[in-house]
Amino acid sequence: MNSQSTYIPMQTLEITASYNAARYAYTTSLFAAASARSTADAQTCCEDWCVADAVEHATSVMNMVDNIDGESTNDSTGIDPLTLAQKHAEWSVSRWDQQSLAKTVQTPFGEMTVDDFLGIIWVDTLTHTWDITDASGLEHGIPQVMAEEAHNLMTPREEVMRGPGRFNPAVDTSSDDAVDRFIAFTGRISVRG
Repeated sequence: MNSQSTYIPMQTLEITASYNAARYAYTTSLFAAASARSTADAQTCCEDWCVADAVEHATSVMNMVDNIDGESTNDSTGIDPLTLAQKHAEWSVSRWDQQSLAKTVQTPFGEMTVDDFLGIIWVDTLTHTWDITDASGLEHGIPQVMAEEAHNLMTPREEVMRGPGRFNPAVDTSSDDAVDRFIAFTGRISVRG
């Protein structure tokens, strides 16, 4: 496991089959907790998206992740997005084993192993956790080390991550806070000012 993984609960680290799977599981748990406390109709920093829209988008991404290897046994049919967020937080802890993580699949980022895909896609869920907590006036609960990991992971991919439906141009910040720096990198500005 990664030496920075101290923010991930030991139980999650012990149950999951890789650091990437543990980080994804932890991120889905942060998102589910934030979703449960959020204000559905609050406007997010994402143009034309209220919190309910962000939750629906994030859970649709979680569905895609769950089905990326074509072997999901989790049925999300007819589940509302808030409940689905909680279900994904529960499912993601034990969803993948070493064999399924090693499987090469086609992802939105190209062909890679499921493990490598989990090592990227958690950033989407983390970012939307911030979106819905910012809109709802809640504490985001994102660990500083996790935000640093997200920033370090996305910086080399910056060129392909910018554009419609992705990250906006980065926003200048002088903050020493790692979450603030990562959010500025994503091109987001708090609705709280």
